[in-house]
Amino acid sequence: MRNCTAMACQRRYDYSNSPQVAVIKTSGCIGQKGMPRRNIIFMPTPYLALLIGGVLPACLWAITAILQKLSTQHNLGPGPFLMAFGAMVLATGLALSILPRGTGEWSWIGLRYALVSGLAYAIATGLISYALLSFGVPISKLAPVLGCNVLITVLLGVFLLGEGASLNIWKAVGGTVAVMLGLALVISA
Repeated sequence: MRNCTAMACQRRYDYSNSPQVAVIKTSGCIGQKGMPRRNIIFMPTPYLALLIGGVLPACLWAITAILQKLSTQHNLGPGPFLMAFGAMVLATGLALSILPRGTGEWSWIGLRYALVSGLAYAIATGLISYALLSFGVPISKLAPVLGCNVLITVLLGVFLLGEGASLNIWKAVGGTVAVMLGLALVISA
């Protein structure tokens, strides 16, 4: 065992695809009291990735939709909504930019994609606010339609990014049919 900084220990976490839940692994560093640092892994990496990158953002986007509806109920137009929304996105981006995550943080090509992504997201969010404010559409009917963006994302991923090699076509078709049937049910409710 050797003494090392907390940052060095953090870089040596073992996030292997262990089948056990709540596995405790030793990083090889000695902590503050001379005891080995232990890193707790609550679940295998693929599930952790789905939780952090899928479930939590989905829940936050659901909350965002409700808050967007509440803002339009108080007559906040798309422009001011996007300014307030953008201010929070900027603040969060600045905070996350400070955290050290290794190399590859900045790339001009990546920044161009991010800017276009932000523009598309801003236009989409503005259109949602406009529809909520101008037409009084219930968010409970609009959200399922918005949720179908996953189908478009899958198609674009397959055709533009070449991610179709590992895609099971029958599962994809079945999932698409299930989503479209669910959408039809929710919209007609």
